[in-house]
Amino acid sequence: MVPRRNDWEIGARRSSTVRFLKLIQDLRDQFPYNALTAFIVETFANSLDAESTRIDIYVGKDVFKILDNGKGMNEKEFIEYHNLASLSKTRGESIGFAGVGAKIYLDKVYYIITETKRKKYNASTRWAFHGESLEYEKIPVQNRVTHDSGTYVEVKLKDSIDINNITASFVTDVLRQHYNAVLLGHYGEKRITVNNEVLQPFKPDQETIEFKKEINIKIGRNYVTGFLVKSKKEISGSFQGPQIVVHGKTVKSEWFKQYPIDDKFFTGMIFADYLIKILTTSKSDFDKTSNIWKKFYNKVGKVVGSWLDEIGAKPKTPEPSDDLSSLSKEIEKTVNELLKLPKFTEIANKLFQNIMEKDVVIRSEFGEEKGVEQEWGQLIKGQLGSLNKGDDLSTLGPMDEVGILENESGEVSSERIRRRVKSGIKISYIENPENLSEAWIDPSTQTVTINQGHPSWKVAEKLNIKTKSEQVILYHTLRIIFKTLAEEAGVETPQKTIRDLFQSLYERLPGARK
Repeated sequence: MVPRRNDWEIGARRSSTVRFLKLIQDLRDQFPYNALTAFIVETFANSLDAESTRIDIYVGKDVFKILDNGKGMNEKEFIEYHNLASLSKTRGESIGFAGVGAKIYLDKVYYIITETKRKKYNASTRWAFHGESLEYEKIPVQNRVTHDSGTYVEVKLKDSIDINNITASFVTDVLRQHYNAVLLGHYGEKRITVNNEVLQPFKPDQETIEFKKEINIKIGRNYVTGFLVKSKKEISGSFQGPQIVVHGKTVKSEWFKQYPIDDKFFTGMIFADYLIKILTTSKSDFDKTSNIWKKFYNKVGKVVGSWLDEIGAKPKTPEPSDDLSSLSKEIEKTVNELLKLPKFTEIANKLFQNIMEKDVVIRSEFGEEKGVEQEWGQLIKGQLGSLNKGDDLSTLGPMDEVGILENESGEVSSERIRRRVKSGIKISYIENPENLSEAWIDPSTQTVTINQGHPSWKVAEKLNIKTKSEQVILYHTLRIIFKTLAEEAGVETPQKTIRDLFQSLYERLPGARK
């Protein structure tokens, strides 16, 4: 019997089959918004990436057209444009979804016509699915690009839901929500129209602005600028809170765990173009595990928190009961001791910078500032004002000492100097039933804030009354703190970290088996 020949022998070749239809749908699924919004966001991003100063959009019954005066494409780039993930765009260098753009919408349209113009090159194509086969053909140039250079895109919609939604007002809302910084002129002067009407940005009326804060800080080698505004009138939902903007695109709104009173009255923009390095693929969020994000988050969070405190917009943390205050101090000491262990050094350094430089106030008979004594201070070595260079002096810190707090009405002579200060975990409580988090770390104070409005705290509190013991509250507080530390530090295995913290704590208890 002759053995059957194997068609797939070593050395035999087969053609790869790309399911473009599924690939496009999978790419589109990465966006946190609907397909029509993603299409508008991406086509506009392509015009921005082309360094356009004029972008004109036309919306008809079932058609969308966009014309820009950007660089246009040369022949090589135009051929690459018709490939998914084109070579002419590099991830991390432009705000558009690299190599995708209008392509994420191809399965929902009859065709996409593209005409581009640059110097001596001018070409046009018609692109469409034929069944599951994605094909494009060269068509005669119709001189749709009326500028010296630029690109024109025309899309004929076939999805009935999108046809009903594609209106001038819808396009306007999408562009304001995602590119308001561009409309405001923060990225150069640009003229943008929708159906021949100049697109106006969202901005609160000057007479309604109650407080405003200009932001200009340096993080490493990068500069972060922007502004925060508290209005007397409620801000429209899409623009509430500080908007993080990267290369003109509003990526997300972020309160940096501050949660002000009446947050619906706040808006603002934080410009951080360098964060493009850590944008997610869809350019709608950031890699939160990156050190770039953590440094940005902590630095900006402190600025936001300080401003909210300054204008009285941050909710005051209520004083805990005597029993809870005493328990919290014991927990703070315990957790800070755990964080000194070698296995938890990384967490401590990421979250609390165990040794950090900051401005501190010390007692000094020659000082021109005034201060008062305050508990929870710490001793620092060899500072001005000491009789001997190596003497310890008190400043504020996490230890059971008496430090100096700056206060104009105080009687203690003091001065501010920059020195290294130990830092550690502090605990505060706030009741915020609307917040879904059990706890969070406030970057402005590096304090773990426990949400007493969360149902889990309410349950523990109820059980605690029933048992007339501190054990339930103690365990629940420790669990929340360990969970928050693991999550905020971005460890790879948070459950293991929580287990290790509890195990290390258990081993330190009297009579524990090791």
